[in-house]
Formats: sequence, C-alpha cells, structure tokens
Amino acid sequence: MACRVSAFLLLFLTGAAGIHAQDERRVASPDGQIEFRVFLTHPEPEAFVRMAYQVYYRGKRIINTSFLGLYIHDQPTLGQNVGMTASHTDATTPAYQGLFAEYMQNGTLGRRINLEVRVYNDGIAFRYHVPKSGPLEHMNIEDEATEFELMVDTPEISRVSAESLAGLPFVSEQPGLGWIAINEVPAAGYPRMKLSRSEGRILITHLPLLPGDRFNAWIGVTPMTGPWRVLQIGPTRESVLSAKLVDSLNP
Repeated sequence: MACRVSAFLLLFLTGAAGIHAQDERRVASPDGQIEFRVFLTHPEPEAFVRMAYQVYYRGKRIINTSFLGLYIHDQPTLGQNVGMTASHTDATTPAYQGLFAEYMQNGTLGRRINLEVRVYNDGIAFRYHVPKSGPLEHMNIEDEATEFELMVDTPEISRVSAESLAGLPFVSEQPGLGWIAINEVPAAGYPRMKLSRSEGRILITHLPLLPGDRFNAWIGVTPMTGPWRVLQIGPTRESVLSAKLVDSLNP
C-alpha cells in the first residue's frame, strides 16, 4: 500500500490538495447540507496523481483528502496515474443528487475505473465500476485502496490497527463537526469489508483473502460493479444510526 508522509507534511499536502486538485467535481445533497468533492491529486510530491475525495457537512470538512482505488494483483493500483474522461450529474430521485465520473489510466491499454456517487440528506454512498477492457478482462483484486480520513482523532479511531480491524458500522463523533458512520451495502460475490488504520486518522478498507489464496480477495471478470461504501452523517449518534440511505440502497 502507498506509504503516507509525516504528520506535518501531510497537513501541508492535504491543504494544498484543494489548491492543486485537478478535474474537481462537486455534488451536494438535496438540502445542501452535505457535499462530496472528487478530484485528482498527488499523495506525495513525486507520486503519481490519484483519485481522491473530500466530504463537507454544514460547510465544514468532515472527511479530509482520502484516496480511492483498487489494488490489482501484479498490476499498478487502479485509480492512480489516471485522467478524467467524462462526468455527469443527475437527480434520479428527489432523495439524492448523483454524480458519475469516468477515468482512464495513463500509460496502459485502456484500463478504466468509474466512480458512482449519491449524496442524500443523511449521508453519501459511492461505488466503483470497472468497465471491460483487454488488460482487465479477468481481474484479481488483492484489496481496496479506499480511505476515510476523519478530521478529528478519537479513541475509537486510535483503537483500530492492522492487527485490530474494525467492523461496520464504524461510528465516530467528530467534535465541532458532527457524527459519522462508515458502512457498506454488500454486492453479491464481493467480500465484506472491515477497516484498518494505516496512519493517524486514516482508516482504510480491508478485504479478507479468498480461502486458500495468499494474494487475492476477489477474482472475476469485468465489467464489475462493487459494493456501496456508505458515510452516514448527522448531528447526533442516533441520527446517523437511523439514516435511511442504507435501506434505500439495498436491492
């Protein structure tokens, strides 16, 4: 997994991400209280550009610059060194505002990854779509590179580690900002996620390996649609735990 820089430099870089972000797209909830921003930026000065996002609640950032992507066996991370090829927004229902962003990996024979986002009044859901392409007709996923960097360190975040994974929903108060719960809506045949902590306040998706496989968590063919990664957001613990978007996303 990509290493992260020191805490001081990280603060500098995440602040700079808003300045040097490329191809930024924004989508807000119907009531305007929650906003999702997706863009391309560098995790480190000399690193490849990567897909990243931020989340704002009531005008304040509640999820700091967090990176997106998939670790593909024996191939570069899908989601790094990419360029945006298209995007569009929609309001499929009055319940949410939607965004669909399409990316192609530079220097490859057409490796693509798309991000679908829905922003509700009580949270956000996003998922990956991997279109069929020659290099990814058959795809082996080792793990996800999906991060959730919360703004305020809390005891529940500190208890998470590579050895002590957190199950879902993972609920945290972000003092002065609100409450947030990290959750998922599973996809058939895709492993259920837990959360590991890579550094500081950065939680990262972790997928269990397939039985008898030392490398891969998912093996299949494209096109592939992943599970929804969900952020339930509200002013109280009760409000995030009672959020309705998970029920609405279940097939």
